Amino acid sequence: MKKMEKYDIIIAGAGPAGLTAAVELSNKFKILVIERRKPGTTSCTWYSYADRVKKYNIEEAVTTRFDEIKFTSPSQTHYMKDDCVILNHNKVLQLWIERARKNGATIRKETFMDYAYKDGGVVVKTGEDEYFARLLIDAMGTGSKIVAKYDLIKRHDAWVIYGGLIRHEKLETPYVLEYYPLNDVDNSYVGIHPYSETETNIYVFQGRSNTMGKPAELKGIFDKTIQKLHPNGKKIQNLGGTIVSGALKKYALDNIIFFGASGMLNPDGCGMGFNEILKQHQTFAKGITKAMKNNTLDQKTLSKIADSLRDQEVLNFQKIIGAFSLYFIKSKGKWDGGVKWLNAMDGESKYWMRNEFTMEWIMKATLRLHKVIPIKETISMIPMDNLPFVLEQLARFSVKAATSVVKNKMKKEAG
Repeated sequence: MKKMEKYDIIIAGAGPAGLTAAVELSNKFKILVIERRKPGTTSCTWYSYADRVKKYNIEEAVTTRFDEIKFTSPSQTHYMKDDCVILNHNKVLQLWIERARKNGATIRKETFMDYAYKDGGVVVKTGEDEYFARLLIDAMGTGSKIVAKYDLIKRHDAWVIYGGLIRHEKLETPYVLEYYPLNDVDNSYVGIHPYSETETNIYVFQGRSNTMGKPAELKGIFDKTIQKLHPNGKKIQNLGGTIVSGALKKYALDNIIFFGASGMLNPDGCGMGFNEILKQHQTFAKGITKAMKNNTLDQKTLSKIADSLRDQEVLNFQKIIGAFSLYFIKSKGKWDGGVKWLNAMDGESKYWMRNEFTMEWIMKATLRLHKVIPIKETISMIPMDNLPFVLEQLARFSVKAATSVVKNKMKKEAG
């Protein structure tokens, strides 16, 4: 009888969440990564920021650089100034695979099927074999079988994406990193990620409430968009997926912790899934390392690690913006209000997409939101189950903002 292979940690999923965890933890622990598809491939497209790719040593995967992101609505345009980069998404994953393997991690193309508790750890069952580990990191994304098995999703919304890497003629006016609405009845948007002079990642996306959505449903809209933009263009790679935000009933079980999309790491109304992983993976790995060394892998301890990735004040603000996004999208102006708000934030707008907030920034953003979009105009658009929370948080942030102004004035006068 074949002896069961034993590991310290098994990571289910070889996307950004699973592979960054593998890179960080494989220096200290025996790691197995399992992935149902070929490891190192993805149907996503990612942009990030020059300082982040340098900090996390993935600069060699950069294809193009921009000094702004362009947001367009029917009557408004906002140029969000920042040092942005477009990444070769498959190259990013390959870099992480190489680093994890160099550290001793094992990476296999196997499908997670189920798990069972045994001897103070878990036995993970795949379509090919069974493996033992003290800890299972669920990085399976929106299709997590464990999340589904225990019905752990408390609330979820999603950006549903469908597109492709398009090869086209060299343009007289090159593309920029841009997002704009199609102004259709389905509230569809277009994302442009320039890859080279003759290749561009172009995709359509829609915001959905209380559903994960199905990317293939957007194929017709995408085909019409490409026919208009590049009638002679050729799609050389499919793009598609779901960026999900929301909340879980539990972010960990005994000997199991959710990370990445499995753990609803993407914020409401701002940020991007890939960038959230870049920001949080080292904090996550430090927490896991401590728990492993102390052999405290119970649900309570692991839940604290998951909580360390989330600032409650920031979460409250993100929920507000998420709720207001429904107004922005459904209004006749198709995001005019959102772009007006970004223009009101001026040079500080970049912290919204970066998801880098201080309380001072949140309070300023809340007050400017009030000025740009009168609250009376938005109440009818916010779902009733969200309305009490949104109004409560708006009032609280506004009071904090006013208090902060008074305190700062008193400090200046005293100083």
